[in-house]
Amino acid sequence: MSIEAEVLESFNKIVNGRVEVTVESSLKELGLDSLDVVEMLTDMEEKYGIEFDNDEMLELGTVNDVISVIEKKLKK
Repeated sequence: MSIEAEVLESFNKIVNGRVEVTVESSLKELGLDSLDVVEMLTDMEEKYGIEFDNDEMLELGTVNDVISVIEKKLKK
């Protein structure tokens, strides 16, 4: 499964079918609070063996932003 598909699946689990999740979806329009986002990012950190710093977390605005940061970190 691709990183994009895995991230979309993670967001879909969190929103639980309330809204459609696409790579263009903003985290705010998905109705996620900061705890939801931190929990999902923590799961991604464990899954991929990466770490998001606080500045990166604050800059994440869309699902695609999350995907891009993960892909960037995995290429290092």
